[in-house]
Amino acid sequence: MIRADGYALTTVGENQITERLENMLENRVWNKGEVEGFDHHFFRSVSRGSEVVNFDGVKISKKPDLIFKLRREHRVDWDQCQDAVFAECKPVDRQHSLTGHYCAVGKDCTGIERFIIGDYAWAMEEAFMIGYVRGGLTIARDLLPVLEDTSRHRQLGSPVNAEVLESLPLNQQTDKLHRTVHQRLFQWKNGDAATPMEIFHSWHDCG
Repeated sequence: MIRADGYALTTVGENQITERLENMLENRVWNKGEVEGFDHHFFRSVSRGSEVVNFDGVKISKKPDLIFKLRREHRVDWDQCQDAVFAECKPVDRQHSLTGHYCAVGKDCTGIERFIIGDYAWAMEEAFMIGYVRGGLTIARDLLPVLEDTSRHRQLGSPVNAEVLESLPLNQQTDKLHRTVHQRLFQWKNGDAATPMEIFHSWHDCG
């Protein structure tokens, strides 16, 4: 839909693409019958850059790129503020290296590690990384070797079980959907170690 509208994906930045994505999802996809299950029975809204609290409450202004709020108000034992599908969006090209953005670690943490250390989606067990790709990079050829790099393995949650979830891309501008499983590096407030996180990698050609 974004492409059909003639939006200039090749010349705009990450924030502009994410804004278009939020607008399209909220106004023309959610609850419109375009995607089965993406309706008011399961989801409350889609928002961009909404502030959330990290796992221990120390950081109160974390801003995931997209939050898909779930509709499970009947779960009185559940934190409604955290009950959502969280997505972090990142440019993937020669100017935005995977090790400097998507898979950055330590003080430069900007992507996957935010889920590993409990900044984002700490109460959930699934999340999305969305890549805005230029230059022909692919998940299989470029991302998976970075995830296997032992020098940053622990900080990225010792990712395992890389799995292709779509045998074919949705269209010529979409990579095959992949899933990786990551150990998380924090404890919940009750003292239990956080369970592993499944991250779904959805990459789209914006070149």
